[in-house]
Amino acid sequence: LSTHAVTRRVRQNIRSIPASTLEITTSNPSTSSKRSSLPSQQKITKRTKLDITSTSANSNSNLPMDGYTILQNQLLFTLMCKTNCESCGNRWNGTINIKKREGLFVILSFQCSSCTNTITIETSPKIVASDRRDINVRSQIGGHLCGIRYAGLAKLMGAMNLPSPIQDERYSKWDKNLLLSIKSFSDRSMKKAVEEAVTAANGKELMVSGDGFWQTRGFQSRHGAAALLSCNTAPKVLDIETCSKTCNVCFGALAIKNSNPAKYNDIIRSHHCEKNYNKSSGTIEAHAVLNMFQRSVSKYQIYYTKYVGDGDSKTFAALSDKPPYPGKVIKKIVDLNHFSKRMKRQLETKKRQYGKEQLSDGKTIGGKNRLSKQNIIRLQMAFASTIRKCKHDLDLLFKRSWAIFWHKYSTNDDPRHDYCSIDWCGYLKAARDGTSYDHTPHALPRPVLDAIKPVFDNLCSRESLARVVNASSQNPNEGFHSLVWLMSPKHKTSSGTIFEIACHLAIIIFNDGYFTLGDLFNNICGYRGHYTDQAMIHFDNTRLHTESKENNRKRRKEAGRDVQKNVDNDQTNSNNASGDDDYKTIDSDEEADDDYNETNPGDQATFEDNDTTTEGNECSTDDHDSTSSSDNSSTDNDDKTILSPDTATKEDVEKNDETSDDEYGYYNPKDRRRWKEEGGKKKNK
Repeated sequence: LSTHAVTRRVRQNIRSIPASTLEITTSNPSTSSKRSSLPSQQKITKRTKLDITSTSANSNSNLPMDGYTILQNQLLFTLMCKTNCESCGNRWNGTINIKKREGLFVILSFQCSSCTNTITIETSPKIVASDRRDINVRSQIGGHLCGIRYAGLAKLMGAMNLPSPIQDERYSKWDKNLLLSIKSFSDRSMKKAVEEAVTAANGKELMVSGDGFWQTRGFQSRHGAAALLSCNTAPKVLDIETCSKTCNVCFGALAIKNSNPAKYNDIIRSHHCEKNYNKSSGTIEAHAVLNMFQRSVSKYQIYYTKYVGDGDSKTFAALSDKPPYPGKVIKKIVDLNHFSKRMKRQLETKKRQYGKEQLSDGKTIGGKNRLSKQNIIRLQMAFASTIRKCKHDLDLLFKRSWAIFWHKYSTNDDPRHDYCSIDWCGYLKAARDGTSYDHTPHALPRPVLDAIKPVFDNLCSRESLARVVNASSQNPNEGFHSLVWLMSPKHKTSSGTIFEIACHLAIIIFNDGYFTLGDLFNNICGYRGHYTDQAMIHFDNTRLHTESKENNRKRRKEAGRDVQKNVDNDQTNSNNASGDDDYKTIDSDEEADDDYNETNPGDQATFEDNDTTTEGNECSTDDHDSTSSSDNSSTDNDDKTILSPDTATKEDVEKNDETSDDEYGYYNPKDRRRWKEEGGKKKNK
């Protein structure tokens, strides 16, 4: 058989494997139990479409009576002309006028030209114990969910030839009332999440992951927040603290401070000021996390004793300076994704230090098949994968981390594979099968490796690696942030109220799914709404489908590895028995493809390690598709797969986007990867 024939056979076998027959378990003793369900499946329930008769006055009608239908005024007038006047009995032929309009709500009056009898109709019901109309409230909530706010809502209504929303001033006033309702539901959701976390931890001392985020890019944002998430199999938001450095009302009132001091003082006294923070924006994260720790006992009667944070924040230092729990020590858990990025940063620093300086072989450190940008990315990805696979065993983590370096350092005359694993090392496989092996395709020049060895000495020492033993990640936090930014885009400035609304809506969706928003509509408007429920069911089912599809893809790929191994073994045995020329061809290809198969410099990949996605990674045209995997950003909460170098870009790697970590290798010039060599630098085709 040719190499291409073998490849085709493997692909066909992988496609033929049904997802339902794939049984993959973890090899890690601490997480050896088979996963019962995925994160979103633990949070939300798949629902079927509702029966239309549940909201229809007539069981034979397919029109939900609590829904809205857009009808052009001309068609309404034509319909009225086909009816008879209830007063005079003649065919109606009169005029339609707007008696009152309030945003999207209007009161229409129909006057008969024969008898001047007038009837009126209201286009939307009134909310109980309020002067607001149902359609205006729903459009306002919808504007926040879509992240378009008042200006975007006005544009949408204009494009649809509908009346404009309520006035901006009243819209802002209603936002403050809306925030109170949304906060009550998000508080209820977070309290339920705390109870689940306490049950999962079997105690009141919890491990949480915290991270800060800002309303606009950079550290000069006027609004920011930090959230604490649980670290179980289905992470949820436990608490949030928002900080605002400005108040729109106070800022607007300054215009009349000199001309009308009395009115200015009246405005300042009567309004609820949004400003609650007056320090630099960069310190918002540490301030917010410290506040949440300090109130955990009074609010939930729990203690946050383990904190997962990134290595570049000052949050843990603030917790150490002002211990929130006397007599209890808070342990810092390193975010393994941030730790693995240090490999990339330090290699780039080393490359800049050497610059154009020639090494012992007379060449610079950078260039083709040397310490290029893509080789730096591959080394970082290999290091990150090693941490995820071996984080529960320091000795194994130490060996597999150095295996990355010594595998690259090996040559045909001087192989160094003492730390390698036979699961991925082509040299060990060849030694086992009694075949030849060529190190040339994947090895880096030794002068280059000698230059970067101090980086490995620093990061791969036992003291350094001890920091990532049992490490976790902040992937769920990033998924939550992306939900907030969908409803409060970073490129648009907003008030503190709008930013808070986005945060608390994101909590409800992240923790419990879109369908729970129906309870919010029911509380404010008095009913959920048929079309509202249908839409929320669709968003939740899309979220479940995306998560399930991604999981099935990874499980098939995992099973495909076993198929590949079986085909490789059969092919090797066949070649050994026949002695054909094809043996040399396949053996040569195996040597060239060693780096593709050496993807895991730790133990064999497991379902636990691969079962992750990130919210922002579902690049879809629909907002609900973008958020479909928000909480899937961590299935094991601390495991995260790695991008394939076939499609990876610098931005992707920096964001830690995820696909299966078995898609990449160290270097293989014959694997048809989409990297193009140009002038010593690789570019993605």
